Amino acid sequence: MVINFNKKRRKIALILCTLLCIISAFLIINHKPEQETLAILDDREINNYIIDVVFNDKDKKIECNQNITYINNTDKTLDKIYMHIYPNAFSNSKICPFEKEEMGQAYPNGFSEGYIKISNILNSNSKLKYNIVGDKNDILEIILDKELKSGQKYSIDMKYTVKLPNCLGRFGYGDNTINITNWFPIACVYDENGWNLESYSTIGDPFYSDTSNFSVNILVPEKYDLACTGSVIDEKESKGKKLYKLQAKKVRDFAMVLSDKFIINKSVYGKTSIITYSLNKDLAVEANRIAKDSIKVFSGLFTEYPYDTYSVVASDFFIGGMEYPTLVMIDQTLYDKDTKFLLEYVIAHETAHQWWYSIVGNDEVNEPWLDEALTEYSTILYFENKYGKEVSDKLLKTMEVQSENYRGSDMFKASTEFDNSSEYSLNVYTKGAVVFNEIRKEVGDKIFFETLQEYCNNYMFQNVNGNQFMKMWKDKGVDINKIVDKCN
Repeated sequence: MVINFNKKRRKIALILCTLLCIISAFLIINHKPEQETLAILDDREINNYIIDVVFNDKDKKIECNQNITYINNTDKTLDKIYMHIYPNAFSNSKICPFEKEEMGQAYPNGFSEGYIKISNILNSNSKLKYNIVGDKNDILEIILDKELKSGQKYSIDMKYTVKLPNCLGRFGYGDNTINITNWFPIACVYDENGWNLESYSTIGDPFYSDTSNFSVNILVPEKYDLACTGSVIDEKESKGKKLYKLQAKKVRDFAMVLSDKFIINKSVYGKTSIITYSLNKDLAVEANRIAKDSIKVFSGLFTEYPYDTYSVVASDFFIGGMEYPTLVMIDQTLYDKDTKFLLEYVIAHETAHQWWYSIVGNDEVNEPWLDEALTEYSTILYFENKYGKEVSDKLLKTMEVQSENYRGSDMFKASTEFDNSSEYSLNVYTKGAVVFNEIRKEVGDKIFFETLQEYCNNYMFQNVNGNQFMKMWKDKGVDINKIVDKCN
């Protein structure tokens, strides 16, 4: 598409280009070799992203330069690489990822467009051909200029603009926060089924990604505080702007939330900084305590939390909670004394996802039960460990009653095969938690928790499929399919 800039827009474009140059110069001047040693050869094994970002507050756009060093970890020779470009799923009201009855909550001010526009894609200054495909134009197909054999690396530079919608979903902005999530081109997973090219679907969490390393540098107006995946390595202010230098290693995605209203609370668990970002004083301290308790409980049950930071972020986000690596978004309306229990439940659930999604990954589109069912049961375990068996038994009893209406239905379906979010939730989350409780009763606590620890440690930072998970339990004498039949 050819865009005709007027004089004012040309001036803005020039300023943005200049700011990106400033970021690049800043990185060269402040280069710290010792930080590279932290990678410990990760760059030879997993994808590496370097992204420079300038946030345009007025237009709610981000201008980005991105480099990805892609590693062909398949046993195939590749001539193409596919990447998700999720913002295009928000480009019009007919394809945006919300159910019809959710549209008013997602867009309280009416539909607002979001998108990503690719300017160019290069390899060593040579332009690469590319196509934008997928049901929602949210898949980027990059045609390589040479074959990429198994184990080889390939460097791709790209320039793009992302428009954030006025939307209270995962991606967009409201009156309080700017949610920059699922925003950049991220490599699709190539697994035993080939390339996974599913579009941003309406039901569930439609994401599937490999563990990667990220270095992100973002220039924002100085009024904004920033919550992010990973750590803030450096922060500088100059002439009304703030430059954040961010880093995250061995994570599946990279998310950021901006606000000029954050109330920030911090605590420490072991070597991990627990940071909570609230939008009012009600339950702000309590939220940090819940986050810390959750990390402590799950570290004891599964395996020690491996990252240096964990952030819980109150957001303009109507859906409840959403997990990203080392960061979760929580609906800011839950920070109220009348919804204290629900706030704790949602924080505990999203924290459990740091183990079942972040540390151990899976295809959340085609096998959503693999992380969600275990995460929901882990939430029950949090309440059991913190408040006692009587409390967790009451929660399980409620789940058993709720799942009665879905006897005979299939909890193993892809998220795209469910008719609506209620059916999806009651099958995958609720019935899934009941199934895991039955597994625990069948094998006993010792074997149950030892197996989950084995699962977590053996597959840390990898992706797992349902067959691998089933086999692990079958080796312990448990047939999950039989237990599901029993629950049906």
